Amino acid sequence: MQLDFSSLSQNDIYKLISYSIYPRPIAWIVTENKEVVNLAPFSYFAPLTSKPPVAIVSIGKKQNGQPKDTLANISATKKATICIPHPSQFEHVSQSATPLPKEESECEKFNIPTMKIYDDFPPIISGVHGAFFASLREVYPIEGSSTTPIFLNLERAYFDDSVIDENLHVNMQSLGRVGKFFILEGKRIEA
Repeated sequence: MQLDFSSLSQNDIYKLISYSIYPRPIAWIVTENKEVVNLAPFSYFAPLTSKPPVAIVSIGKKQNGQPKDTLANISATKKATICIPHPSQFEHVSQSATPLPKEESECEKFNIPTMKIYDDFPPIISGVHGAFFASLREVYPIEGSSTTPIFLNLERAYFDDSVIDENLHVNMQSLGRVGKFFILEGKRIEA
């Protein structure tokens, strides 16, 4: 089947991309603004370069058309912590996708514990085996798109001692996404 994206709906294009470009890693992004810790998962996420270390994440809008809290917070504070969730955390990842008012924290609402590593960055989620501490590099709006790609400078990293060796080889499990399913140890689990 040959498809011309110019004749398809946004939802149809999303389905085609999200069900075929996989598994996509989950960026579990933590932001803080006015002492509220915001946590949200994003599967339109990828590393771009190693020198300088840069990642990209595309962030959608709220139903009312306003920027999602993650984008609003990063735009305001210029900081984010990208956690790589362990497969055992998939329920919390799914819960943290629930839309909440800006002044309500997903971490508090769903009892998701955090741990402060650096004073100048948002906390990590307790139990993750890897996280990156990032600063905003660039917001790159795309005309006609309902998502906004942002480029993040990866400034620091955290790895649990059990997943990294003295030569900086990392061996950890992560959570991926295929359409509406998580990939968990080779099994598909509905989100």
